[in-house]
Amino acid sequence: MFAYIDEAGNTGKNNADKIQPVFSYMTLASKINLDLDLDNTIRNIFSKYNISELHGAEQNEIIELYASDVLKLLRKNSVSFCTSIVEKDFLSYAKLYDTIFDNVENKGARFQTYQIRPLRLFMLSNLCGITPIEIAHDFYENCLFANTEDQAIQVLISNCNSILGNIHQLQDDRSKEIISDALTWAIDNPRAITTFNTRKIDRWRHLPHIVGFLPMMSMLSIYSRKHKSKIIKIVHDEQQQVNKVISEIHKIASDPNTANKWDLRENGSYELSEIKNTEFVIKDSKDSYGLQIVDICLYVITHQDHILTYEYDLPNTKKLLDYIKEHNDPFLMTMSFFQLETKLLYQKIMNKQLSKDDMDRGIKIVAEMEKKHKEQGKIT
Repeated sequence: MFAYIDEAGNTGKNNADKIQPVFSYMTLASKINLDLDLDNTIRNIFSKYNISELHGAEQNEIIELYASDVLKLLRKNSVSFCTSIVEKDFLSYAKLYDTIFDNVENKGARFQTYQIRPLRLFMLSNLCGITPIEIAHDFYENCLFANTEDQAIQVLISNCNSILGNIHQLQDDRSKEIISDALTWAIDNPRAITTFNTRKIDRWRHLPHIVGFLPMMSMLSIYSRKHKSKIIKIVHDEQQQVNKVISEIHKIASDPNTANKWDLRENGSYELSEIKNTEFVIKDSKDSYGLQIVDICLYVITHQDHILTYEYDLPNTKKLLDYIKEHNDPFLMTMSFFQLETKLLYQKIMNKQLSKDDMDRGIKIVAEMEKKHKEQGKIT
């Protein structure tokens, strides 16, 4: 199997960009090498429509003309997709929580609300509710990407104070206590919180590119295993800013000695067993038919609202969209998906009938956690 990866919505560290609020990855998976085996097919499309390459954004007015040709080659080769969608507003909130509420660094933060995923989601939901998006954006851009450590510390303290000023908005006293303890400790001990990195490569790991890349690799690995199709080569569209980081992630994931499963708190765990021993190539899209095709498909799916609104004027593009959606496996790091997941988890917990013994056991566990928390000097 051959995989081709393209992206859209790159605004660097500017998560507040209102024109491109979402970063999107798309991987096209094919059993043939599109760059070699489709040479005649693609050249015929070029000749037929008097173009020199396929490009979604630059050819948005003529995609309807060749959409049926693209759909035909997708169907003929049983092409499938996976997409990784990162909403920049939600990423800003997630990075805020992930940095400040890390109980390993922050002695005021609780173990259970950082290391146990359901509790982590509930507390992140509470934090989102009292934190204006402007604060989350400020933290993301001016703290995590600060030019100096002093700047990062200044922004960290300012943001924590701003959030503390809204703590009264929480109706749950326990949440108030947990969030207040973590924020207060961070304000008093800002240098203990890792916010500033001297190397650009370490700061880049916060970018939507990197956050969305691992889920993409995981979905590709699962697809490969499901269809019993070994991944021969992964071709990624050239992106100068993050080439080094993405290549390094693939290098680690493809190492036979690397664990098959990576467990990350932000989004759960990633299965990467089928990425091992794969070739990873970064190319200019002009040199890859596969990248040009996935570019068109990514453009179509990220503009589906427009296509559905004008589907009678864009029948060929609509059919192409339908195929992509039918054969696409999405990963969503968005506020709406997070809220849905949190709601379902809450309902599952609340609907579970607990005996008195279960309740007593739970109360005892929480009490033991709090005792250990205080004994370690996490709350003075």
